[in-house]
Amino acid sequence: MLIFVLVYLSLPAKTQPEEDGVLFEIKENVFKFDGNSIWQGKANSLLSCSRTCASQSACKRVIFEGSKGTCFLLGEGQTHLANTLVKQDGTFYLKKITTTGVYSLLGTSKSAAIASCQALHSQSQSGVYWIDPDGGSHTNAFRAYCDMKTDGGGWTLVWSYSFTNNVDFTAHSNAVTPRPNWQVTPEVNVPISTTPPLNETNFNAMNFSLWKLLGRQILIKSNINNWLVCHPGTGSLVDWQEGEVSCKVVKHVTNTCTSALAPSKISPSKGYGPKLYRDSEWYSLYYYFDGYTGKDWPSHDPCGTSKSNHLKNVVNPRGNIYIRA
Repeated sequence: MLIFVLVYLSLPAKTQPEEDGVLFEIKENVFKFDGNSIWQGKANSLLSCSRTCASQSACKRVIFEGSKGTCFLLGEGQTHLANTLVKQDGTFYLKKITTTGVYSLLGTSKSAAIASCQALHSQSQSGVYWIDPDGGSHTNAFRAYCDMKTDGGGWTLVWSYSFTNNVDFTAHSNAVTPRPNWQVTPEVNVPISTTPPLNETNFNAMNFSLWKLLGRQILIKSNINNWLVCHPGTGSLVDWQEGEVSCKVVKHVTNTCTSALAPSKISPSKGYGPKLYRDSEWYSLYYYFDGYTGKDWPSHDPCGTSKSNHLKNVVNPRGNIYIRA
């Protein structure tokens, strides 16, 4: 038995202000078109077909045959098509409802993959979406988690990590795990991940080569240290460049050192992982993503003093890094 699926699609329309969009009602796997259209052509996805209609005020409805990649645009005089529509799998029937920007289907399927979480509508919910940072045909699109709330949203999760010995946090045997495939000293011995994390407790890391395609702002979240948003300056994590950054605290996780200044420098490649600090690279650490279980320890210090001032007695301490442009 075929089930009618009603959803809504919001797409930018060239004939509307930038903040507006085109709203469609979609019925899936039910229609085949045998009539006339105002335009017929090829489209590589439902999204592409819909955008073609959204950009033309004369287009009122769309039929997309997914198996053939054929897109039909229907005008005002072609809205009553009951006699020319028959059931067929792999087809979509879209009806233009309004021109008010609302919610979106962007990122909800591989064929509708977005470049990053910033492409989502501002009212989209946090969750897993399909993204394709390098663009193209979407054949290499993959699912990623989006934070749509913190500091305005639009953040793509690139790394979720835990610790190898959180019970004895300052022990040399403690390190972050797993780590991204960034270039660090060969002594770093925690496992490497290139699998995009699908939530904040799915401990994995997106391939580091993709990070810069998502943007250069970073959001660092942890349940034992304050959350930071850092803008690149002469230094940049995604560019693996040492130098100055502009960071701000966007959430105080602990009441310790609430007046402490945020870090202002980054050193990606010295030591056993990237470090965020303010004055001295080793004596004012705020975050140190140490990946070696034989020396050092992964400082998460809200005071920025390279000490164990992190929030204590937390079940399953962890952290995350997000990116946006």
